[in-house]
Amino acid sequence: EIGGQYTEYDEKKSVFIVPLSDGRNQTVIAEVFHHEQYDREVVRVDSKICNLFSPIKYSEILNASRNFIHTRFIAEESFLKAEASFFLDHLDETIIKEMLLEVAQVAEDWELKITGKDIH
Repeated sequence: EIGGQYTEYDEKKSVFIVPLSDGRNQTVIAEVFHHEQYDREVVRVDSKICNLFSPIKYSEILNASRNFIHTRFIAEESFLKAEASFFLDHLDETIIKEMLLEVAQVAEDWELKITGKDIH
């Protein structure tokens, strides 16, 4: 529906190549996991922005995140990432599509703002 490519990595993880409006693509990983605190299954989608050694203006990215619907910034595995998550039992096709598109676009936009390059 979004015109991207989908590869199932394993039973719990999939890789999406999401096309963006500027003709570029962004890799987004979707993973289903059990959230211990809530004792429920969750779908998390994320995309790398840059490594944490990049000159990141944290106040700027935190202020920008107020305008996102699903996405938040996280630091994981030495990378700044864009991420969204939702309880699996409340997820439908519309929400997963919105999450994938927003995470991909946020990651692409902030990768360019921070690094000036298309890295991921």
